[in-house]
Amino acid sequence: MSDPILSELKTKLPDLIRRLEQIVPTACALYKKSSGTTIRVNRLQESVEPQDPAQGLVVTLWNGQSFFEYAFNRWEWPALEADLINRAKTAAASVDKTRPCSEIDPGPPLAKDFFTKVVQPPSAVSLNDRLAEARKRLNTALAIDPQVVNALSLLEDVTQEDLYVNRNKILFQTLTRVEIIMVVFVSDGSKVTQVHQGTCKNGGLEAVRFSDDEIRAMVADGKKLNAAERLSPGLFDVVTDPEWSGIIAHECFGHGMETDLYVRGRAKSQEFIGKSVASSIVNMFDDPSAVTEAGGFFFDDEGQLASPTHIIKNGILQRGLTDLASAHKLKLERSANGRREGFDRKAYARMTNTFFGNGASSKEEIIASVKDGLYLRHATNGMEDPQAWGIQVEGLWAEEIKNGKLTGTVYSPVIMTGFVPDLLSSITMVGNDCFISGLGMCGKGHKEWIKNTTGGPHLKMTARLA
Repeated sequence: MSDPILSELKTKLPDLIRRLEQIVPTACALYKKSSGTTIRVNRLQESVEPQDPAQGLVVTLWNGQSFFEYAFNRWEWPALEADLINRAKTAAASVDKTRPCSEIDPGPPLAKDFFTKVVQPPSAVSLNDRLAEARKRLNTALAIDPQVVNALSLLEDVTQEDLYVNRNKILFQTLTRVEIIMVVFVSDGSKVTQVHQGTCKNGGLEAVRFSDDEIRAMVADGKKLNAAERLSPGLFDVVTDPEWSGIIAHECFGHGMETDLYVRGRAKSQEFIGKSVASSIVNMFDDPSAVTEAGGFFFDDEGQLASPTHIIKNGILQRGLTDLASAHKLKLERSANGRREGFDRKAYARMTNTFFGNGASSKEEIIASVKDGLYLRHATNGMEDPQAWGIQVEGLWAEEIKNGKLTGTVYSPVIMTGFVPDLLSSITMVGNDCFISGLGMCGKGHKEWIKNTTGGPHLKMTARLA
């Protein structure tokens, strides 16, 4: 912990929390710092840009009835302490004596530092060498086929440091994340198709790889997509690849399972807790403790230690994902899903690593079981309506399956729509090849962007496509 601000806060915050809790029942503090570099290379332009550095402190007070938060990115320590004590007095004075007060559980005592395992720190490799790697991937893509009119090669790293302090906890974590993204633009002279792939993991440069074979496969797919016809709408037996399965997981049980929406009565899933919402072979998880995945961490922004949440267990909807405020208000068990876009943004209940669990079938067995259907790949995005529990997933690739074999006939683009329990209850086979790519980012509404991931194995289901 070489940052002098962090060292000072680790020493002084416990005493500040003690003094604040002489005025209000509960106080806690979170210091967040992030930095990184983004390298982008395409046919016409190269850029090496530091990410906007961000660091600051947020202090949360609970007066027994309401939360109060104050964020700072500059301070003088004695003045900060005096300011917060005055704010605590104002919060305490606002208590309505005609209403009951309640306590916030600070959790068991723990003082611990956590670090992601990093073998090859990005900072230990020169920018010139990292730029050369990005150029190499670009040049590989451009050399594969004359129909590749451009490509984008991206290499990004982010290092995040968090310090959380309440009366029982002093928690520190360093998370390093690295991402590779490749985009190829393939033209047949009349149409240009864009295909993207990539990988993102917590760790150093050793954690991510992108091979020449993967780039060649992207180009081949782009050429097929240029010749693809539009699918006639209908109800189909479909097989989804892990990327498409992951976006289904994200949209089916994303914001609609974040319990701050339960507080406002804006999630239909709340009506289905303890009920069947999927085939009995379906399991789904949100797991920030999978710390090597890009959405993983050791503790959330409200000091809750990371642990997996079993969202669907054998088809039965188990529980939602909580932040501190919604868990307290609804009297729910906490999960490690209280997350902030930055120190100066509110904590919300947010997804982390969200995915379907493995089943018993291989990809080959699943495809062989389809008499007449489609294999869905290259998912691009999705959306959901938490109140009506409808979802939409969009992608580029729907390949025909006839008598258990892929025919090579591809339709593009393709859109899947449906009511979540209907879609998940139609799942008849679950693969044994769960994979998480790590490329996901998620906003809350139109803002509050955070890193998360999605994934799963191959799935067989019945779905409405257009």
